[in-house]
Amino acid sequence: MNRLFRKQCQKVMAIIILWVLLLPSAQIGAKEKIPLPAHVVLFKAQQLMEKEKYTQAAHILKTFQDKGENRWRPGDPDPRGRHHHLIAFTRANCYLMADQPAKAVPQYRAAVLAKPDFSSAWMNLAKCQYDLNDYVHASHAFLKGYETDADKKPQILYYAAVCLLTADAKTLALPLFERLSKRHPHAIKSEWKETIVQAYLSVDRPRKALPFIEELSEITSGTRQVRWQEVRLQQYLALDMKVKALKYVKWLIRQYPTEPKWWQGLAHLHLNANRYKPALTALTVKSFLAPLTAQETKLAADLNMTLDIPVLAVRLYEKILSQKMTSDGQIKIARGYIRLHQPETALKWLNQESGLKDDLKRMVLKGEILYKLARYAEALSVFTAAANQKIEPGYAWLMAGYAAWAMGDVAKSRQAFKKAIKYPRQQKAAQKGLQRMF
Repeated sequence: MNRLFRKQCQKVMAIIILWVLLLPSAQIGAKEKIPLPAHVVLFKAQQLMEKEKYTQAAHILKTFQDKGENRWRPGDPDPRGRHHHLIAFTRANCYLMADQPAKAVPQYRAAVLAKPDFSSAWMNLAKCQYDLNDYVHASHAFLKGYETDADKKPQILYYAAVCLLTADAKTLALPLFERLSKRHPHAIKSEWKETIVQAYLSVDRPRKALPFIEELSEITSGTRQVRWQEVRLQQYLALDMKVKALKYVKWLIRQYPTEPKWWQGLAHLHLNANRYKPALTALTVKSFLAPLTAQETKLAADLNMTLDIPVLAVRLYEKILSQKMTSDGQIKIARGYIRLHQPETALKWLNQESGLKDDLKRMVLKGEILYKLARYAEALSVFTAAANQKIEPGYAWLMAGYAAWAMGDVAKSRQAFKKAIKYPRQQKAAQKGLQRMF
């Protein structure tokens, strides 16, 4: 952000310098009452400056000032004009044009001390302080330049605020932006509005930024407009303005029906409100316009499962697992095939060599499928292994007891039920199992 602000400042600085350097020669003749000796020196300096001999011009002005330095005090008469504000101002301009801002600063200060309403000197002082990375003082000088400017140019107030942002003094900049918005509402450029938005967001005041965001989403064009439309929608969501967000995203879809990101936004809104069917519909439309991301593909698969459309869910899960095998993915696709009444296929996915360690859900699900397939010995082995690994031991021992009983191994069944009875959640079922044996 600071880089952008600095670039903006640098642009305006060049304009200000060219403008104010024309002032001395014009002021000498008409508006300013300047003693003749000072008038002559200024005229000579101006001629040298026009030839870009800034060092020589500064030397003439300095020599003229120094001759009365020891005897003169602020408030004393100055008949020769050695301490006239235009002498200091013109000397400062020479240093500025010679790229010596540090030397220019005290001269500009002397000029505004002698003439506090000297707007041009304040602004050139701001330029020098900015070049010296003294952003806070540069802001103050810009503000004084604005306040003493007869036309109250809004851009000067804007740069006073920008300097504070560059100094990372965001909270100090905000009152200046508010002043700008109040006094010059019709003069604020879109680029300025963007800066104001960033300033408000950087201090976590999104509601203050929102009116500017809404306006930028309407007055900009092309990719900039799309970006601000996204920001507007994001802010509605962040501020929990759900009704407004839904209304806006629907409007965007009507205006730009082939833009995938608005369908994506609609899906997100419906999903947050647990409206799974319209969320899936929006996500499906988005998939026709642009490929789904890995996360979106997973979401679409989960929504299909939730809405009892396992045939579409397993297709998406297969796509996901073809790129990266995960234990969670294996479980989900297995559950999908179970709902399609294809337990053998479900078991095949659970047995995929993936390099993954057996975990709680996968081992238990595998055991359940084996039990339903009447492969009791294998089911007993899986449930026993799960229980010994402390993976839901109560449930695992209970199922191990059922599997052993189904295969006729009463001893192992009794042993498993006795272990399951120690767990409160399986206690009643295990007791019933033991009672059946007597």
